[in-house]
Amino acid sequence: MDQTDHINETDQINLRDYWRIILKHRKLIITFFLVVVTTVAIYSLTMIPVYRSTTRILIERANPNILSTQEMFVINPSGQDFYQTQYKILESRALAREVIKRLNLAEHPEFKGVEEEAGIFSYFKDIQNTIISEIKGFFKFMKPSRPDFNEEKYFEKTGFIQGMESHDNSCLVNAFLGGLKVEPIRNSRLVNISFESTYPEFSARIANTLVKAYIDWNLSLKFKSRQEASKFLDDQVKAEKLKLEAAELALQQYREKYGVAIISSQVGEKAEYGQALSRQKLLTISKQVLDVKNKRIEAEIKYINALKLSKDFIKAEAIPEVINSPVIISIKQNEVDLLREKAEKSQKFGQKHPVIIALNQEIKKLRKQKYQEIINIVSAMKEKYEIALSQEHALQKTLGLSQDETISRNKIAVQYQMLQQEADSSRQLYDMLLKRFKETNVFEENRTINIHVVDYAEVPKFSVKPQLKLNLFLAVIVGLFMSVGMAFFIEYLDNTIKNPEDLERYFQLPYLGPVPHFDIKKPKTDQPDEFIIVSEPKSSASEAYRGLRTGILFSTPVQSPRSILVTSAGAGEGKTITCANLAIAMAQAGTKVVLLDCDMRKPRLHRMLGIRNEQGLSSILVGESEWRDILVSTNIPNLDFIPAGLISPNPAELIGSERMQNLINELREKYGRIIIDSSPIAAVTDPVILSRLVDGVVLVIHAGITSRDIIANGVRQLRDVHAHILGSVLNNVDIEKNSYYYYYQYYGEKDGKKEKRNN
Repeated sequence: MDQTDHINETDQINLRDYWRIILKHRKLIITFFLVVVTTVAIYSLTMIPVYRSTTRILIERANPNILSTQEMFVINPSGQDFYQTQYKILESRALAREVIKRLNLAEHPEFKGVEEEAGIFSYFKDIQNTIISEIKGFFKFMKPSRPDFNEEKYFEKTGFIQGMESHDNSCLVNAFLGGLKVEPIRNSRLVNISFESTYPEFSARIANTLVKAYIDWNLSLKFKSRQEASKFLDDQVKAEKLKLEAAELALQQYREKYGVAIISSQVGEKAEYGQALSRQKLLTISKQVLDVKNKRIEAEIKYINALKLSKDFIKAEAIPEVINSPVIISIKQNEVDLLREKAEKSQKFGQKHPVIIALNQEIKKLRKQKYQEIINIVSAMKEKYEIALSQEHALQKTLGLSQDETISRNKIAVQYQMLQQEADSSRQLYDMLLKRFKETNVFEENRTINIHVVDYAEVPKFSVKPQLKLNLFLAVIVGLFMSVGMAFFIEYLDNTIKNPEDLERYFQLPYLGPVPHFDIKKPKTDQPDEFIIVSEPKSSASEAYRGLRTGILFSTPVQSPRSILVTSAGAGEGKTITCANLAIAMAQAGTKVVLLDCDMRKPRLHRMLGIRNEQGLSSILVGESEWRDILVSTNIPNLDFIPAGLISPNPAELIGSERMQNLINELREKYGRIIIDSSPIAAVTDPVILSRLVDGVVLVIHAGITSRDIIANGVRQLRDVHAHILGSVLNNVDIEKNSYYYYYQYYGEKDGKKEKRNN
């Protein structure tokens, strides 16, 4: 069974897991539920009763008319957009202001409070505007000045101020529209217009008045539209008549200027052959210009890219022309031979030996020669680009001459055709407008209305709001579902690993044990702060590291692992501190242990041990030093240390080399345990390479912090190379909040107080 199938089986519905989530967030669920129910209950009990009156109207399609002029100023009534437009008109602010004016709603008690409230907000808004104006005046010197302009006087002169509504009137309209509701009846042309108010008689009067205002507005709109259409058509007929006369006069003058015979030769059948030859010539030259332009663009791109890359010696070697150059290939081969010879002789002679110096000079000379050859290649690419550019300019010039010749030849024919088409278009447009103008005069006599009242609104006897039972029922349902849903949503967002069951459920990883949360403080011993197993040997964290040691030793059935790689999926999970304390725990058990720092990206163990990092693993792997010369004996019995050394530009190649394998084999002969610290798996491939050279891998996971995606990526990379994962460690566990680890609290008690550490 693969990993995916296993996860699918474990992800099946488990009511006990759901119940655990509910219990975990029970305080949040109860609090949110009570707040929702209490709020709805108080609101429903204190709400003033609201009544609703409804008027039902019928909106018919307009009567069909044999004239076609209605399409110019009447919306098509046969489509769905017509009814949607009518619904929006019923809810418009203009219609609402008309009803407010007819019923004088500004003086009604229900809307009078709205104006007073608007006045209060207006007062505060005036204060706010005053403060903002003062602040802007203080920073006035920072803004560009503009001439003074009185907007109110300007708009009063132009008349635009009449179409604007005041702030108080706007609030009144908003309150009116808040109580209005337009509901079309499905699969019919009937519409219910309802209004809600705390006064039952008032709601019926408003609904009926709104329908009357809507009918009046519809009639006035049709009458006004017909008048405007008639006036518009009259003006257009007069204007098009003048245009038609001018177009025919211009056509006649053109005929008299060039003569009928010349125009006929240019626009008749005799001109077709010449025009075909001109078009063929233009097509041929255009194709040549396109081909040359493509070649020029290709040469230009290659040259620009090569010029950019040539500024960097290393990137310049990636230029395709450089890669394929026989001279460059020969130089690179000679350079490789010299580098190989230097590497071989470096083992026998020092860096200052004349032989090595001579080889360095030869290598430098070859690199200089290679760079000069790259410059020559780039120069050749520039010349190729300039040749293509000159060819393109020449062909473009030829194309321009050919176009001018063709244009000059067809100029007379084109101009004549344009004048002819303009005259024909003016004649057709004039005839159409004249016909529409006559039809409009007849259509103005038709003043039918297609809106009818089916049922007038009556005074309601019962209120529609509030519905206490329904509100409480919905509050209970919504509060329960939202509170439980919020708890499950919070749990869903938490995709971290918190307990051993998560490791088995999602990754099938063996569990080696937890390391509790502890603070790093000044130790009582002379050991580094992070070595809590030495500074606080009786703490819960120290006992956890000893338990981790036991779990690793018994992780394999035949023989306990001797070389152990400690890594993590991501950064900041405490792998280095875990590695150091695990090595100390192994050494305290009487086993001779060597601690090897293979984190060649950001080494840290040497700082924890207070050891210089001038030479280390990198020196060993490049052959500059022997591991016995680099080995450092710590003040912890049975524990030796090899630092990472200077950071190498290619640590992955060094770690994957044969020398690394030989180093581990040699350390096996002298030490009982080899503990290796490495970089995080998500950052680099170093730990994946090392995992194949050791007996087992210990994966450190920050409990409650590291996401499952990062861990899954790390585990997948290790399993892809068939690494032996001994197990995982849940690091930085908060034993006070997680009852799963309650038994670790026993070891953290001192003088009746629980200790707290941060790793």
